[in-house]
Amino acid sequence: MGKKADYQISSSVNNGILEIVLTGEESVNNIEEMKNEIDNIIITNNIKYVITDVRALKGRLGISNTYQRVRRYHPDIHKFKLIIVDLPENADYQRFHETTAVNAGLSLKFFTDIDTAREWLKIEQREEKK
Repeated sequence: MGKKADYQISSSVNNGILEIVLTGEESVNNIEEMKNEIDNIIITNNIKYVITDVRALKGRLGISNTYQRVRRYHPDIHKFKLIIVDLPENADYQRFHETTAVNAGLSLKFFTDIDTAREWLKIEQREEKK
């Protein structure tokens, strides 16, 4: 019998926004596989605005693993506007993730409220149409 995945990924499109939800557990053992799956979902859907909801995901990577992960994002990911939604207790970690991503040329923002994240992306959509 095969090993059960440590994590699950689901995605949907709502109002021109790709929403990805991660559940289960993130660890150094699955970081590369998870990153590749998320990159593939984003690139395949080719929707510019992406929210990744990690509030139900257990575990967070260390600072050095996060830095390395950001540096290994697929080059096409740079054309998307990315949002991470996480719990308030992970704010310091996600601020580091956000800063590292921006320094690597990505458009990534961190929010603790998914409705605020959606509203921010809707404003971005409207601004770009002007």
